[in-house]
Parts: sequence; structure tokens; C-alpha cells
Amino acid sequence: MNNRDYQNLQGISSHWLIEMLRSPAACWRKYLDPQRPAEEPTDPMRFGTLVHSLALTPRQFTQEFRVIPEDRRSRNGKAEWEWTQAQGWTPIRPAELDRARAVVAALQANPIARKLLRHGKKERTIIQPRASGLLPLKGRLDVHHESKRHVVELKTTWNLAAVETAMERYRYPLSAAFYCDLSKSLGATFVFVQTREPLQVAVMPLTLAQLRAGREQWQTALARFDECWRANDWPEAEPAEEDDDPLMFGPVATQRRFELPVGELAL
Repeated sequence: MNNRDYQNLQGISSHWLIEMLRSPAACWRKYLDPQRPAEEPTDPMRFGTLVHSLALTPRQFTQEFRVIPEDRRSRNGKAEWEWTQAQGWTPIRPAELDRARAVVAALQANPIARKLLRHGKKERTIIQPRASGLLPLKGRLDVHHESKRHVVELKTTWNLAAVETAMERYRYPLSAAFYCDLSKSLGATFVFVQTREPLQVAVMPLTLAQLRAGREQWQTALARFDECWRANDWPEAEPAEEDDDPLMFGPVATQRRFELPVGELAL
């Protein structure tokens, strides 16, 4: 199953649950509202998907991507770009393909990352039915080492130094715990690769404490989702308490300026 078909499956993904932690209304607007606009992938998102394809399922590359040599800003290039998207392909530029191949080469040059990504079932879709009237759960695992009961997630990032901060901001432990529970796995490892020079790689196994925290988060978010689903009521987030005035945390505000990993949230 390709990523497009997976996204069209009706089911609750980890991304839905992450959005629920922002607010039920945010989850409704982004994933459930029939009038929501189609989400146009950004260039970093397309590039992350391209790296995934070349690193994990290279044989499917021609089924998912089409190289557009024309300048996208030109009249002919814009027309070809739009036609390619209408046919179900993801358009990419020649320079993007070259850079993605270099990123994949960096992954393959790292012995630990190479071993984690080479074996196992790639881009595995798991659907878990639930009680009548409730939406099923769904997950798309980058690599599932079924015999070892382990999940591997590949992430692209612009700045490898910001990974630890982004782990919490993007709630990667929630996604990892969700995938582990769907696949009955015991552990999860993230493989990060920097998409700018130098093309460095970092392998980060999640601790049991991180997985426990992620599990509590996704289960809490799912319980709230089911409550809203049954009532068909998707409220906004509750206002912060007065003691949470951000002006009381001046030094913290300066810590929020960092570069974040990009390109993986839709996968």
C-alpha cells in the first residue's frame, strides 16, 4: 500500500492523537471536517517522502515520483507540475533527486543505520479494528522487525542538533509507543539524517520511560477522541490558568528559538 492510499484510509493515526492534545477542535479541522482544504505538502515534506522511498522502497520510486526538469516557475513547468500531481505522482526536481540520493548514501554508510533499515518489513500498514461505532486505529511503520519485536522510524532533519528538542515538540515518543502497541513490539529506534552538509546520521533508541510516557499520551488522547466522536462535539482547548502567564517565564521564551526537523509529520 502506498502512502496516498494509506492516508485515505478512515482510521485514527498517531497524528490525529497528537492533534487531539492541542485540542479536539484542531483535530476536527485538520482531519475530519468534510470542508477542510486539501493539504498541499511543503517542499521539505516532499523531500522527506522522497528519502523514505529511496531508502526503504526504491522499487516503488517510479510509481510514486516523476522528475520534472522544467523550472516550476515557468509556464510549461507549472503546467507539467500540475499535470503530474493530477495523475497521482509526486513531482520532484532533478536537484532534489540528487540530494536525496546523497542523503540515502549517508544512511547506508552508517553501519548501525544500514542494518536497521536494510532488514524488516518496510512501510508496513497495520489496522486495528475496535468496538462497533468507534473508528479503527491505523499505523504505517517505516520498518518493522517483527521477529525482534522492534520498530524503526526514519526521520529527515535540517539540523541534527535540534533533534532532542523536536522529539518532545513533535511528540515522537507518542508515535513510537503507538506503533509499538499496534505491532506488539517492545522497543523503537529513531534514525535521523541531516539533509544539509555534512550529511550526518544519528541513531536514537527510545528508553522505556519515553515509551511509557508516549503510551500514556496516546491513550489519553484516544479516550478524549472517542468521547468527542460519540458526542459529535469537538471543543477548543480550555484557556490557560492565570498562573500560566507566559510573561512569568521570560527565560523560557528564548529557548524556543531552534531549527526543527522537517518533512516527516505526514508519514
